[in-house]
Amino acid sequence: MKVFVWKRIDQVSDSYHSRGGLVVFAETEQQARELALAESGCKLKPDEAPDEVRDTAGGGELVFIMPDAGCC
Repeated sequence: MKVFVWKRIDQVSDSYHSRGGLVVFAETEQQARELALAESGCKLKPDEAPDEVRDTAGGGELVFIMPDAGCC
């Protein structure tokens, strides 16, 4: 299992502040992208590469969506 981190993508959710960070636990980057795209409003572009990829020991697939709070 690996952790894929995108520090800032253009469309992380359909909320007012659409930009934000994304963390996905998955075996491959392709799986990470599929999991992220399955989340409502998350539109990860093909050219938005992960900022960091780390191996983990154990655990299952998991997605954290972190919208940018902007001015709030």
